[in-house]
Amino acid sequence: MKAQPLKPATSRALWGNHFDHVQRIVLCTPKQRRVQHLLLKFNGTGSQTRRFLSALSRHVTYRPSDPKPGGPQLSIGFTYRGLEALKLPLRVLLVLQKLAPSFHLGAPVQATTRLGDTGSSAPDHWDSGFQLEALHAVISLHHDDDAASTELLKRVGRLAKGFCVQIDDTVPRGENFSLTPGRPEERWVHFGYRDGLSKVGINGWSHDPDIPPKEHRKLRKVSIHNPGEFLLGHPDDGGANPWALAAQPQAVRSFFCEASFGVLRQMAQDEPAFRAYLKQRARWIALGSRGTIDEDDAIELVRAKLCGRFADGRRIDPETQQPTGAPGEDFDYAGDAEGKGCPFGAHIRRMNPRGGQIAHQLRRRPLLRRGAPYGDRWQEGEAPGIERGLLGLFFCSSIENQFEHLLGEWADRVPMGNLDEGNAKDPLASRHEDPDASFVLPGDALQRGGVTEFKGLKPFVRTRGTAYLLYPTSDGLEQLATEDHGHLWVDAVDREDYE
Repeated sequence: MKAQPLKPATSRALWGNHFDHVQRIVLCTPKQRRVQHLLLKFNGTGSQTRRFLSALSRHVTYRPSDPKPGGPQLSIGFTYRGLEALKLPLRVLLVLQKLAPSFHLGAPVQATTRLGDTGSSAPDHWDSGFQLEALHAVISLHHDDDAASTELLKRVGRLAKGFCVQIDDTVPRGENFSLTPGRPEERWVHFGYRDGLSKVGINGWSHDPDIPPKEHRKLRKVSIHNPGEFLLGHPDDGGANPWALAAQPQAVRSFFCEASFGVLRQMAQDEPAFRAYLKQRARWIALGSRGTIDEDDAIELVRAKLCGRFADGRRIDPETQQPTGAPGEDFDYAGDAEGKGCPFGAHIRRMNPRGGQIAHQLRRRPLLRRGAPYGDRWQEGEAPGIERGLLGLFFCSSIENQFEHLLGEWADRVPMGNLDEGNAKDPLASRHEDPDASFVLPGDALQRGGVTEFKGLKPFVRTRGTAYLLYPTSDGLEQLATEDHGHLWVDAVDREDYE
């Protein structure tokens, strides 16, 4: 592909469809229920890889403002080593090394110290496709039509073979499922929880198909963020804009403008162990209540306390311990300041404090979450050894300040914030080494069941692999695919020095 004139490197206006050059996966929850992630390794020359990207680019899905996209949705993100394989100029790589150090180092290097991935979740136990030097890019194909997706995968496979790109398709296929007859729009995950309920608003963007204008007006202030929390080149919630790159050439600014960092994370889930733990703790509550709480209700209450909400998404009333509110409505913890409903150590309160006092208020840590479960749904009495889990895909502007802080600090921190008296980690997302660690249940609502804390939490999840990725815009992907021998990356006034 020959060099083309550059488009403006300044951020677009935040109205209308001016985000339509951003890959759709970044700003919109996929409507398609199935997903296949392909792990790529570039074995050819930089020129061959650029030709591969040029041919692939016509299939990549953009237009996040489109309320009703049709057909399969294809997305692509690159690791730092993938960008190195494309022979990007050193000045571009140096920007990433300075402003995105974790992306530069790679997930396998950071995982143990920054994500809490130890023991069986440590990077040396990850699947081979996620190893540091094995992964250059990830293609994600979301679809509903198996025939259409199969044809598109065949095209990608032919392109890859023709340009020396190796494809690892061993990541299991994900598929969202519904547990409510007649409600296919509901999405559930393993462990028996409804998914996709949290809403993240973006200041100034009026065409978000995930949040219609009427619903956007109902969002709490704490749930609305500046574009710079997710797209490079805009101010974040604190007003900082490290990706303005004023001293860089226009082409470098254009490449990074409104790109996003993504994290693909495969987590295996031990549902038999989780279900056994629910029953064990519920039995103690039922016995201690002397018949006022039956075991089935106690199981749902234990499940709710670990997550922070009931399985269907309704919140836990701090006084009655019964479900309250609608599953999809936005909320904060102003009415549950003591953690009597949602415990301070619960999963959703750790992952999104919503302005509460369980974590310092110096920095919010929003993420755009796109995920799908894989493997068969759990059945009572099933054979042991069934593989299932979650394929998480998360987007942000800073892997260090957002994703790694959530996993390495808020999920693994014990206790969690000033008001949490327990010393257990995140019950659903962390590796638990201490069987005596205490997950404290504030308040006296469960006293009649004789339970004020949970102990014996087990590692219900195991990391199978994590990838740190950069998702360029359509303009950025065009730059990656352009055969320009480095000339397009510098301004004309710098070209003599560059050459």
